[in-house]
Amino acid sequence: MLGSTVSFQNLFQLPFALRFESGLAFLAFFVCGLTGCERLDPVVTYTVPTKIPAKLVPGQDRMLAAMLPKGNEIWFFKVTGPEEAIDSIRDAFREFVEDVEFEDGSPKLDALPKGWRRGGEKPLRYATLDVETPEKQLGISISSLPLRQDSWDQQVQDNVNRWRGQLGLAESEQKWAGAEPFPVQNADLDSVWVDLVGKTGGTNAMAPPFANRVPAPRSSGMPPQTPAATSSSADERMLVAMVPKGSDTWFFKVKGAKNSVASLEKSFQKFVEGIEFKQGSPNLETLPNSWTRGGERPFRYATLDVVTPTGKLDISVSKLRRQQEKSWAEYVDMNVNRWRGQMGLPASTKKWAGGQPLTVKTADEGSVWVDLSGGGDPGNAIAGPATTPAVNSPVASQPKGGGSDTDKTDEAVTYDRPKGWRDGRMSSMRLAAFNVGPKDKSAEITVIPAGGDLRGNVARWLGQVRKGTVPDDVVDQALKDAQEVTVAGVKGKRFLLLGDESDAAQGMAIDATIIPLGSDGTTSLFVKMTGPTETVQNEANAIASFLKSLKLNL
Repeated sequence: MLGSTVSFQNLFQLPFALRFESGLAFLAFFVCGLTGCERLDPVVTYTVPTKIPAKLVPGQDRMLAAMLPKGNEIWFFKVTGPEEAIDSIRDAFREFVEDVEFEDGSPKLDALPKGWRRGGEKPLRYATLDVETPEKQLGISISSLPLRQDSWDQQVQDNVNRWRGQLGLAESEQKWAGAEPFPVQNADLDSVWVDLVGKTGGTNAMAPPFANRVPAPRSSGMPPQTPAATSSSADERMLVAMVPKGSDTWFFKVKGAKNSVASLEKSFQKFVEGIEFKQGSPNLETLPNSWTRGGERPFRYATLDVVTPTGKLDISVSKLRRQQEKSWAEYVDMNVNRWRGQMGLPASTKKWAGGQPLTVKTADEGSVWVDLSGGGDPGNAIAGPATTPAVNSPVASQPKGGGSDTDKTDEAVTYDRPKGWRDGRMSSMRLAAFNVGPKDKSAEITVIPAGGDLRGNVARWLGQVRKGTVPDDVVDQALKDAQEVTVAGVKGKRFLLLGDESDAAQGMAIDATIIPLGSDGTTSLFVKMTGPTETVQNEANAIASFLKSLKLNL
């Protein structure tokens, strides 16, 4: 039938192109032999494009970001997406940030531009704002961190150059890496506006929206940073240092699997013994190898992430004002016995509940070293559960109940919820939130750690209920009328701020309590109720009960 034949053996001895063509011919011959076909359809040739059509080429990405210094914090507003989508919201985004107001040290997000809405909670964010555009939905991230101790210019430079890397752009040597000054009326000076265009997927693309931590080592040779295994208190070990400095007590604490903590023990103790203080706070600019600054957490001055051969640990650094009405020995006993309770150990009657003296040259006398292992020898102990948690302690107790309809244990605070209080809107900055009173006259209660001076906060709150600037004599009187309160062993002030006498019954009121968390006055806990005057006044006793039950977990 054919002038020549091709066998399977000699087919694979031919060059690839000839093998391919001959193979097709052989297959066609074989099929035709089976089906009896008399002719083959002509071969159809396709041209495959090697260049993607312009319409299908992905566009560039654009990032808008604003850095707003406010008090001791820096606020980040940031959005990234396709260039066309970002361009459609650019003016609204800039205007929103320019006009942003702050309440309790945080941005007010009650009134958003048309088409914007609050998104879901995400780690390390104060809030997310979802914005619909014709191209896609965008998410504006809002987050904050304390201002670094080095220069503002350097902090801006670090952040903008990191963002440039995320868009595949080279670092810039210009001031602020090419960012521009940005006037924001309600923020401090030197706010910054960033507008970048590039391609996402550059270096450090998954990093948080800010550069405020000590960079991690580029190559540590350590295993992956998986959390240390902690199955129960019997498998755990806790190391704590209590360091008195002036009117404050500093707490350095780490807890985790026994083998992980054991590998950290010597370097941790050496670090605390050699700690230096800068303006009353620990200087954390230089850290041991493989230690890095971790993310911010409520009530902590800092978190230090440590990689060990068996897992990752975090060291909490926090402080509280020393109690003058108790001796140092009593204060230590209560704290150490509470920690013993957390480790499943009974209370100890030894001096400092078994804690040992620790020499910290730059601190006052009396520093204490605590080393506790779950399931260990209880030593000289009292049978039964651990003693009552220490007043003014840096870790909260469990709620007691006592008639409340819901007992709430939060990560940073513990409290008894009064009857009738409903769950309120939470955010990453709020430690607790409730709605109280009739639904048509509801008041909101929030528990927030924030900064700001006492007089400035009171004046601002008065302005909120009286709708405008309040004369100095009114502020003076409000400060004079403040009620002295004690919350978790810390003395604070409680204010009842009403609207003008002309609309006192129908207007708004604020019941706010400020509890300082350190002697420097930079951070306080705000327990604030805002709502109709009638509701605020009716909930006065419930607020008093709530404050009495509140414990702090640092």
